[in-house]
Amino acid sequence: MNNFSPSQAFADFFFLAIDHGFASVEDGGGPLTPFTMLVDPAGQKKLTRFAMAKLEDGVQAAKNSVAPAEAIAMYAIAWDGFVTLEGRKWDAICVEAGEAHAEFGALFCQRYTTAKKGLLRRTRSVRVGNPALIERPPSRLWVGGGL
Repeated sequence: MNNFSPSQAFADFFFLAIDHGFASVEDGGGPLTPFTMLVDPAGQKKLTRFAMAKLEDGVQAAKNSVAPAEAIAMYAIAWDGFVTLEGRKWDAICVEAGEAHAEFGALFCQRYTTAKKGLLRRTRSVRVGNPALIERPPSRLWVGGGL
């Protein structure tokens, strides 16, 4: 995974998705509704949420909604999940992202924990460390070397 060197536009995009996902849980608002963020070739972004009775059904519906299309240059799929790092299981905002011209995308997870803040002791989510590159899944937009 050392050879992951995304373009600045792609890096900005997946960090935007991570930040949007984290902002959704930051104030203790409960689990993140899975969402996709798509970017067309002109740079226009579209966000779609997948609210389902079961969180995992929303994650699957979000993943299933992304397929190769000329109208999509980049995608991100975000959900509230778990990651095990340094021998510990963490709550995490997970974001799978990819580009139309790249065979592999990236799966990042931003760990977080909850903490009591302020006089009224409201629960808030707090980031732990930086987003971690977990794996390089095949891009959902890749159609293969221009065949």
